[in-house]
Amino acid sequence: MSPTTIKPMRGFTLIEMMIAVTLTLVIALVVTKIYLSGLSSQQAQSDQGQVQESSRSAFDLLARSIKKAGYKNPTTTVPGNNFCNTTNLRLRAANDPAGLTPSTADLSGTGVTIANSSDVLRVRYYGETTSLPAFTADGTITDCLGNSVAANTLVEDTLFVAADANNDNEPTLFCYTSNAAASGNVALVAGIENMQLMFGDDSNADGTIERYVNAAGVSNFNNVRSVMISLITRTKGSSSAVNKTAQTINHFGSAYTSAAGSVAGSAFTTPADGRIRQHVNMTIALRNLCPF
Repeated sequence: MSPTTIKPMRGFTLIEMMIAVTLTLVIALVVTKIYLSGLSSQQAQSDQGQVQESSRSAFDLLARSIKKAGYKNPTTTVPGNNFCNTTNLRLRAANDPAGLTPSTADLSGTGVTIANSSDVLRVRYYGETTSLPAFTADGTITDCLGNSVAANTLVEDTLFVAADANNDNEPTLFCYTSNAAASGNVALVAGIENMQLMFGDDSNADGTIERYVNAAGVSNFNNVRSVMISLITRTKGSSSAVNKTAQTINHFGSAYTSAAGSVAGSAFTTPADGRIRQHVNMTIALRNLCPF
């Protein structure tokens, strides 16, 4: 029998194993960091998109409501049902009320706690009809909840910002309509943290806007020709990509905030909660102007 040569077994030394493990951990750490960074960026983009969509939805709702203010068809509405007098205003608003009972005529009450010193807006209008004198709604004019309004039906839509108890108390744009009072206060757009309003006031009734003022400064709401809306919209959750310090947002600029006659709600200080926020504003012209 020929002799067998036994070769010595070779393996990794302890130092080689430690180097390999260290390199593996470094690579895993770099990959994880890149993944988390990409995930955070994607979430921030998604949150930004959510804020923009909420802002668009709120503005669309508010614009459609404001454009209906004072509407009536004189050929189908019962004579005597009119606007442009001191008892039948087409538009009404309140600056920073602490509370609101939406069914009250003067926007007073404590039925709802208004969020973050937001303003309250009410529009009044009639609907449209297919026949007389039955006044059957034809769906041309709808209230803030999408219900049809007949020509001889006077409707009041009251829009306000409050916490939604059914959505983790998120600040939300609500609407209460007299056309469907049994529906109560209906949450429409979540994430609307603050709403402030200014009104284009034709104070001398010459057909031209002389000034923009808050609700308390309006000479006569029948003289209002446009509404400037300022909204602050926020995400539901926080983001690591956002500055978490508190910031002050001036709805209509610092000059107005510091001027005499401004209201407390014109400056909003954000909580230091890391949420993405967007401040946007828009001016809506009223279509149904009162005659002078």
